Amino acid sequence: MNIYIINLASAEKRAAFQKKQFSRLGLSFEVVSAVSTADVSEEHYRRVAFDWERPLSRAEVSCYLSHRSLWQRVIDENTPALILEDDAYVCDDLPQLLNEMSEMTINYINLETRGRKKVVSKNIEYDVYGYKFRHLYYGGTGAAAYLLWPEGARRLLAIEERSGFALADAQICRTRMGGALQVDGAAAIQLDCCEKYSMESPHKTQSTLLNTRYQKEIVAPSKICFKLRRLQAQLKLGIINLKVILGQCERREIMPNISKFSAR
Repeated sequence: MNIYIINLASAEKRAAFQKKQFSRLGLSFEVVSAVSTADVSEEHYRRVAFDWERPLSRAEVSCYLSHRSLWQRVIDENTPALILEDDAYVCDDLPQLLNEMSEMTINYINLETRGRKKVVSKNIEYDVYGYKFRHLYYGGTGAAAYLLWPEGARRLLAIEERSGFALADAQICRTRMGGALQVDGAAAIQLDCCEKYSMESPHKTQSTLLNTRYQKEIVAPSKICFKLRRLQAQLKLGIINLKVILGQCERREIMPNISKFSAR
């Protein structure tokens, strides 16, 4: 199981935090240089900025490209990988969980929670060291900690081919993985969520995507295209909501087990 951590070259303190965290866990990993806004040409940005339900900022396009490069790498190497952003805070049981998850026949597993409700199955697919693995119908937000298998990566690039760029987590969310799980008793959170869950943060930070804006001097297409895409997304979500109403699954916030996180 490969472990990749996306890190901007300028975010040296975050990289240092990850080295300390994974050294403590005894796990080897590779720091992968994130795509910066300076790496995105004006031509490329103009071509993809308006693919989604609203205009994407340069930072959001850069973030998407950083994740996309690893999706392609998972395919090329034909090996599943744990993909992390450099503000991911992982649980102490991660080494044992990785051993178990590497044996699962699945395409995608979300390890994190980020303060929003998700739609998951009532039934438990796996129970590993007290972490419940449930079928994930709708993940909402967050792409800071997930496992991806080659087939899941191919599906992500296939939907990009059809629908274009999006926020990285939105692209994952709208992709039918053909098998996706959520770790219930979240095994990871982003550092900026520590306060929300009454956890001591081992490193102070905030999201690099906060307060980013697309270039307003670039003329966007008619707003109707964004409205139609949002409507299409809401219709798909409506089908999932119907399953919730019918009792086939449930919508709730996934909580982390605070005792499983250490700031040592």
